[in-house]
Amino acid sequence: MRLAEVRIDAVDVGIAADAVVQALPQPDALAAPPRRAGALAGVVDHGGVLVPVVDLARWVETGERQDGRILILRDGGRLLGLRVSAVGGLVDVASDAVTRLHHDDDADEVFHSVARSPETGRVLNVLDVGRLAALACAWHGGAAMASGSPPPPAAHDRRTYAVLDAGTLRLGVPAGALAEVIAMPSRAAIGDGAWCTWRGRHLAIVPPAAVDPALGGVGAGLLAVLEHDGLALGVPVRATLRLADFVPAATVYDDDGAEVRLVDVAALFARRPEADLSRSAHAAAPAQARAGKPNDAAYVVFDADGLAATPLDALERVLPLVDTPGATMRWGDQAIAVVDLRRPNHVPAEQGQVLVVRAGERRVACVAARVHVMIPAGGGQLYRLGAGAFIMTDDGRERASYRIVDLTTYC
Repeated sequence: MRLAEVRIDAVDVGIAADAVVQALPQPDALAAPPRRAGALAGVVDHGGVLVPVVDLARWVETGERQDGRILILRDGGRLLGLRVSAVGGLVDVASDAVTRLHHDDDADEVFHSVARSPETGRVLNVLDVGRLAALACAWHGGAAMASGSPPPPAAHDRRTYAVLDAGTLRLGVPAGALAEVIAMPSRAAIGDGAWCTWRGRHLAIVPPAAVDPALGGVGAGLLAVLEHDGLALGVPVRATLRLADFVPAATVYDDDGAEVRLVDVAALFARRPEADLSRSAHAAAPAQARAGKPNDAAYVVFDADGLAATPLDALERVLPLVDTPGATMRWGDQAIAVVDLRRPNHVPAEQGQVLVVRAGERRVACVAARVHVMIPAGGGQLYRLGAGAFIMTDDGRERASYRIVDLTTYC
């Protein structure tokens, strides 16, 4: 049999893997009906369903309390939660290796058997989930399900996901939403993310934390391209692992016991309006956009955290950076704010150029890594994709497209 290893304070517990639905973060507070007896610790929201949570420490001594997570368990059509301190991996234990110690069949006990984990060597107390539900007299679903209440996910609701290694987490992406995984292309900064060109379309690349707050920069070498309703987004990943079937939930477990966070693709696209950059040829007419209109003013292309272009008439001066920038710099008889647009931890810190930008009487000093090139009036084509504006140049040998930024917004 396959067991999920968990720990409840100082007690090692094994739970049949097919009884484990999801692991939820421990909420700050668990609301619960006030009762005089029982182990009901509160309720948690599981996919819009309020599920009662059992705390074994209210019945038995489990050692020093260590809150961690709420494990959603299933017994037939019944759902209940269990407070646990930590969730480990999945282990396969031979059926004859599960040893029954207590044979009294006491209905007031939820542990009667033990098994040794072949992975950690720990002796696991095997939880009888059915007895736990019956003894707690608290669950959601089954015969007690209210009319019209949404049923919990069932085994036939399993869907196929692509499991991706995102560094600190594994992500599960609906297989139908994953267009392809490619080597990380050259890209330019846009907002808190970046953008690149993919199949003739502009593709916004979201920062890892936009997919899941637990993700950070992991030096991903691959880009997973997701598609939804004709739009596309890029998600940095380290590797593609496999296809797997899961019952949809926020967190599930892979075959080796690792947590997999399932990505709600529709919600991700709703949170990231820059996906509009990728509108297909039918919606965005990129061929017509490339024909665009000639730029009637000159633009300066600079390298900050990627290449971008800004109107030349907004620049008062371009100066070499002579020292590590501070919060302000002297400009004439006044101190003006300094905005460092370079990548974080740019090295060397004192190397770069300063673009003094004016907007009316206001001035700001924008620090870039370097000024790249100037595009004269009529030297490019202006177009817009979604919320983004771009200028494209084509000298007959090389075509380049630069995102347009308005540096006067920093004034």
